[in-house]
Amino acid sequence: MKYTFSEEVKGELCQVEILSIEEARAELSGYLKGRGTYVKTSVDSYISLEVGFIPAARRIMNLMHTLGTDKKKLTLIKNRLQRKRVQIFIPTDILEKLEISIITVPEGIEKDIGLFGAFLRGLFVSTGSVTDPLRSYHFEIVSYNEQLLYYIQKNLDEILGVYGNITKLRYNYRYYLKSGQDIQELFELMGAIRASAHLEKIITSREIKADINRTLNFLSANAKRTGESNAKQIEIINKIKEAVGLENLPEDLRLFAQLRLENEELSLTEIGELYDPPLTKSMVYTKVRKLMKIYDQLDSLVREKNV
Repeated sequence: MKYTFSEEVKGELCQVEILSIEEARAELSGYLKGRGTYVKTSVDSYISLEVGFIPAARRIMNLMHTLGTDKKKLTLIKNRLQRKRVQIFIPTDILEKLEISIITVPEGIEKDIGLFGAFLRGLFVSTGSVTDPLRSYHFEIVSYNEQLLYYIQKNLDEILGVYGNITKLRYNYRYYLKSGQDIQELFELMGAIRASAHLEKIITSREIKADINRTLNFLSANAKRTGESNAKQIEIINKIKEAVGLENLPEDLRLFAQLRLENEELSLTEIGELYDPPLTKSMVYTKVRKLMKIYDQLDSLVREKNV
């Protein structure tokens, strides 16, 4: 079965090593806040956790085991019609013993970056998605709880300087990011190191291509400007040559005019380097302005004669 990029990231997150009981509790809380539903019957009450990713179901079972819960007390049902849909039923008394609530976020996790990352890991795997970065940059977490998403927004802004937007959907709310670098930082925070490295390569490659394109565009535009300027200078020199002859120009202007006619493709800077000693671009441009002034005077005389 071929996985999407989003499923590959979630698969990696489901393999992240659990470093402590507190981290397991924070991650499980993320799953509960993302997909947990409270169910009460005449016999008992339980939390129904439905995940659309089979490795996520295994991860939840392992988290419960790490927290000291016997897996036999949990019920796991795979939906035969939708093979990716899996439901886990957790008795509420188990969660009460573990001091985990489906309603509230674990107290103080925003003060510990590791625990906050674990909480986000569970929340993202259960109710988030990310597009393939080769197509576009888009990371999102969807929830019916708008306040939860504002809580995520506030803490990611304070912890990582990552600021996401929140929008209203038809029945839910969405927290999303559009910056590749922000998504990369979030991957690292949650523990998706391979996905972060993959995204970094794509970002770097695009930046290099963008730099090359900017450079080529600059060179192209600069070459166009230089070509147009050179053509104008040559036109002026040829008209002066026809009108009075270059030999009648002052020595410094005659030398520049000859160099320009002999080196049509060179820029003013490059023309200046042909002198001995070399002249700066501004010194050469002064000569161009003097020739333009002579040309304007000649043009005015021609117009007066025609009147």
